Amino acid sequence: MPAKEDSAPALAPLPPKKSGSPIVPIIAVVVLVPALVYGVMEFAILPKLKAAAGTAAESHDAHAAPKTVSALDEHAAEFGSLVVNLSGTGTTRYLRTNFKVASADAKIGDIMKQNEAPLRDAAITILSAQSPAALDNPNGREAVRKQLIAQFNRLLGAEVIDQIYFSEFVIQ
Repeated sequence: MPAKEDSAPALAPLPPKKSGSPIVPIIAVVVLVPALVYGVMEFAILPKLKAAAGTAAESHDAHAAPKTVSALDEHAAEFGSLVVNLSGTGTTRYLRTNFKVASADAKIGDIMKQNEAPLRDAAITILSAQSPAALDNPNGREAVRKQLIAQFNRLLGAEVIDQIYFSEFVIQ
């Protein structure tokens, strides 16, 4: 009797795997990592920093000096946003601020518009002269506020500005 042959078909050897191009994973990393970092910063980290900065500003403003003008007699004008490099840091650290200027004068908005260029220049000069260490001091923002009020009043030629209210004060 002949030997029983195995009825299972013989397996053919597998062809060698082709190695894929290394460019596809590199492109994926180059495109996806920055997008992921942007998403995390924009939607997770920055909102938390803004909320913390707002909480710190509210607690600091609660201990600020009393207003020189009653709230009923006060008129305000938006100064606008400023971004300046801080002193002693090269171009690595900056301050972004936005504030309102308050006055007993009902025409403060018109006064600010008429003198916008010299007032913005003065604000940029004062703010860019600050160091991060000076602004980190608990009284740093109050000192900047007083300097701005004094310089604005000097430029306007009268005691027009009574108070400055920061709505944004972010050091990066």
